[in-house]
Amino acid sequence: MSNYRWRDSPDTIARLVNADKIQTMSSQQVLLKPNEACALIVDGRVGDILTETLLKSMAGGFARWLGDKVGVTANDRRLLFAMTGPMDYWIPFEGQIANGEAVKGFANLRLRMNLEDVPKLLNYFANNNPTLTREGLIGIIATEVRARVVTPCLATCSNAADLRGAMFLERFEMTAESEMRNLLSNLGFTMLKAFPITNPTDMEKVAEHRAKVQAQMDGNQVNVEAQLAHFSQTEALTLARIEVETNVARAKARGQVTVELESELKELRAQEAKWDSEINYERNKMEIRVDEADAKTKRAMDMFAQVQAKKADRIANQQNFQQQRMDSQNDFQQKMMEMAAENGALTPEVMQEMLRQQTAQKAVDVGRTGGVNSSAKVCSCGTVLQPTWKACPNCGSPIV
Repeated sequence: MSNYRWRDSPDTIARLVNADKIQTMSSQQVLLKPNEACALIVDGRVGDILTETLLKSMAGGFARWLGDKVGVTANDRRLLFAMTGPMDYWIPFEGQIANGEAVKGFANLRLRMNLEDVPKLLNYFANNNPTLTREGLIGIIATEVRARVVTPCLATCSNAADLRGAMFLERFEMTAESEMRNLLSNLGFTMLKAFPITNPTDMEKVAEHRAKVQAQMDGNQVNVEAQLAHFSQTEALTLARIEVETNVARAKARGQVTVELESELKELRAQEAKWDSEINYERNKMEIRVDEADAKTKRAMDMFAQVQAKKADRIANQQNFQQQRMDSQNDFQQKMMEMAAENGALTPEVMQEMLRQQTAQKAVDVGRTGGVNSSAKVCSCGTVLQPTWKACPNCGSPIV
């Protein structure tokens, strides 16, 4: 047993079928899928509305049940099939926003049909073909959607940014629900959702193109900077390599010069060491000579000081002896004069003779002491000083 298929395309919304056109009723049955409904019309009256649940609860098959329902003698027996599930309807539109930019897009209306509203489709089938498709419904409601919904909503947008805002979407849905309620209700549809989808405007395309151009320029700039950085790195590496090679060459040349200089330096240092040794030798000889001369001078000075000291001691001893003798003579002469005076023999001739003898005796004493008399000075170092000396020859002290 085969099934009768009333919907052969997903765009089919509803179909009005004459029951007499279902051939071999006894060998076929109608299978209603989910979201499908069937209203029975008998002699111009709307009867029961069948659904999947009701159809499955029937016993004896569709042909027997249909004969019992509509009667075998009925003259008008029609079946109204319809989709009760939600369907989307895309309505193209063109318009412009407040700043004059052209706007193109689609208004999406999501509609569904309630089970009790299926018979309202007879309003459409009264003057149209017995099949209602998605395109046919769009042709019925498109003009009113553009006039009542799209144009007023676009007029409220001052620029493309307003067109993309949430407020525009909310306004579009509220306007569509309020303005399209009567028309959709007469056809048996209920609106579930409404929203617009607009193509980019000319200004948005310009902005997009500008953004692409700017992005390309930025990308080119980055590429240029990267290439310049690469060139800079290459230049730095090349300069570094040249500098290294130059330094190596300089180092080699410097090494050769250094070897030559070191050889010359060794010779100079050897000569310098020779000269230093000779200078040190001569210096040591001179120091030895100076030390010897100093030692001789010191010995001479020491010997001279010893001689002078002995001489001073001798002269002092002579002076003391001479002084003692002169004191003895003076005492003797005094006593002689006192005795002469006591005896009355102290005459001028005697006095002169005594003075003469005393003078002669002093001259003899001076000759014995080498011209040194009692008036000669002695230095603190023991040296006897001559009257003509201005300083002591031994210690250098000035003579006062």
